[in-house]
Amino acid sequence: MFDGLGSIDDVNDIKSPDEIRYGMGAADGLTEYATEEGVETALVVTDEHVLGAGAADPVLDALEAADVEVAVYDGVKPEPKLELAEAAAAEVDRVDADVVLGVGGGSSMDTAKFASVIAEHDVPTREMIGMGNVPGPGRPTVLLPTTAGTGSEVTHIGVFADKQDGNNKKVVYSDHMFADLALVDPELTRTMPAGVAAATGQDALTHAIECYVSTLRTPFTDGLARHAIELIGDSLRPAVHQGRHNDEARYRMSLAATTAGQAFVNSGLGAVHALTYPLGIECGIGHGLANAVLLPHVMRYNVPAEPDRFAEIAGLLGVPEREDESTIERAYRSVEAVEALNEDVGIPNRIGELGGVDDSEFGTFADIALEHSKHNIDRNPRAMDRDDIIELFESAY
Repeated sequence: MFDGLGSIDDVNDIKSPDEIRYGMGAADGLTEYATEEGVETALVVTDEHVLGAGAADPVLDALEAADVEVAVYDGVKPEPKLELAEAAAAEVDRVDADVVLGVGGGSSMDTAKFASVIAEHDVPTREMIGMGNVPGPGRPTVLLPTTAGTGSEVTHIGVFADKQDGNNKKVVYSDHMFADLALVDPELTRTMPAGVAAATGQDALTHAIECYVSTLRTPFTDGLARHAIELIGDSLRPAVHQGRHNDEARYRMSLAATTAGQAFVNSGLGAVHALTYPLGIECGIGHGLANAVLLPHVMRYNVPAEPDRFAEIAGLLGVPEREDESTIERAYRSVEAVEALNEDVGIPNRIGELGGVDDSEFGTFADIALEHSKHNIDRNPRAMDRDDIIELFESAY
């Protein structure tokens, strides 16, 4: 038996992009890819900050080295709306792109993935929302992250706000949205500001921890999650505070983010991702930051359901063992380790410190989480009802 969740006779499907290439300078591989695939025209989907910081320059240079005609759509915004994906898809059509490249954080990569299928199918955008509603493959897609957090380069998911529905987030799940090629080049993260590195790094840690205790975890995802947790515990602090001056830390964080993404796309997530939903919709708090602040509070709630797993997480985060320490005591020290990591990278441990959060709205927050992200609550290791969610928000405030 594997932790009571399966046997050696179980068969688990493994979801993944067609190809993943990882390492310093991996973006240079675009030249070979474009030549081999006969790419003549490419659309780069990104945001103006990534473009202005020069993070996309290696991508543009590699494409130009293959004599590819390159167009750029830089209209992506954080927490992107469906209209952005539609606008990017219109650019795919306008330039008749042979390949769509998402270059940036999760917002740019999600937008590129969805734009590639919108452009290829005469189907209303909103009809593709949900699970398995994309009718077929899109244009070939290459994803290159410039942050180390979302793991979007290896997932088949796109998350978008719907302006017609009060900016509620809508999720598109489809195997047709896996990248044809994920190029993970830590050199592209050199321009990341410290605050972005902190929030995206803790986003990756949230992915890893949540899938490690998910009710849908497998032996495959366990190994990936453990490795990601250990990498982040070792490398997030120097990646934030030394940035472009510490190639090794950024390398390890990029690896952790991709590894955690590969894990959670195969195991699902948990209550942290459900409870951050209303913080984004109602308060405009960025996804990675909201995850980081709520993570230790949801962990504390979950410890009684999975003490052995949280005790292991403490060790992976570098918490030394104490003599005569019980499993449950060590499990709670994993929560303390995450709180200390937040503090060290400049992230508060209370949602009240984020600004714009009204504690009188926690009932509404609970309703939003249950309406729009119940699948994540269902995968949480400890059962959670509306009253539990309200109490958790109160304890986190």
